Amino acid sequence: MAFTKSSTAILAMVLIAALVMTDVANASSFIAWSGPGCNFRPVQYRNCGCSNINEHGGYTFTYNGQSAAMYNTVNCQGVSHTRFSSSVSSCSAFGWKSMFIQCRK
Repeated sequence: MAFTKSSTAILAMVLIAALVMTDVANASSFIAWSGPGCNFRPVQYRNCGCSNINEHGGYTFTYNGQSAAMYNTVNCQGVSHTRFSSSVSSCSAFGWKSMFIQCRK
């Protein structure tokens, strides 16, 4: 079976997409519950960059190589309050309003 330039390019794009999806699947993640505690309506955040947090009952951060900075303001404004570089969880209410997951480029 002969490969044309376009089929080789498509194969390369598929392989790159698979690598990116694997990297995202292994990314660090933050789960926040509406509460009280680690109960009701869990929301998972795993995107690189800034995400606003809407639930504040409890949390679990699962570290998979990407650290996270937690902010007491929306849109990751100002100085971060807390930084996670390992897995951690708490079922107590928290006040962070946004987080920034630092992904490698």
